[in-house]
Amino acid sequence: MQIAWSYDNEGKEKEAITHYLSSLSGILSSTERFDALFGLASTYRSLGMYAEALSYFEQTLNEYPSSIEVQPFHAMCLYNLGRHKEATSLLLELLISTTNSEAIKTYQRAISLYAQDLDKTW
Repeated sequence: MQIAWSYDNEGKEKEAITHYLSSLSGILSSTERFDALFGLASTYRSLGMYAEALSYFEQTLNEYPSSIEVQPFHAMCLYNLGRHKEATSLLLELLISTTNSEAIKTYQRAISLYAQDLDKTW
């Protein structure tokens, strides 16, 4: 796992992939597994391997649903795959669930409603 991170930090993402995959085949703590899944997904995305990235982002979110730090990267991957509506909806939901801004909170209900279907008109 640490080797994969080292390669990522050195800009050697392609070399990191093998080490992420290798670490995932071994015994990891929950934190280490999260880091390996999230790191692998992010590395695939940074290399333009969006389908692979999406698979690992989804696996990470399935196994660690409360890890909201994954959601912006998942949304970027959806965007990269041309799934702009899903990406925007995800980011809007993340915004209203994490903001401390009273100005945003004032419009929380409306933003949430629109996030469910950005194309809907009344």
